[in-house]
Amino acid sequence: MLNRSPQRRYRARHDADPERRAAYLEKQREAWHRLGSQGKVKTVADMSEREKRRKRAYWKKAKQNNRERKSRLENVVTPPDSPDIHPPQSSRWSS
Repeated sequence: MLNRSPQRRYRARHDADPERRAAYLEKQREAWHRLGSQGKVKTVADMSEREKRRKRAYWKKAKQNNRERKSRLENVVTPPDSPDIHPPQSSRWSS
């Protein structure tokens, strides 16, 4: 992929090491459980029916946007490459 952002390059390097990736994921899991126990995040089981509908509608819209963005990237039409063979140059003075 061309023109990758510095963040993407960093993540690619970071995720290339399986031990480092596992440590990162474990740290994220612990953070999620800590936030859940503090009541800062809710699971779907803890939401009211109205909250569930809103959250699921949000997820649905986000997924649609993701799919549209992905299909736009896959369907980028670029002009064909120019042929390498150039026609002979004619001189004004040749007869």
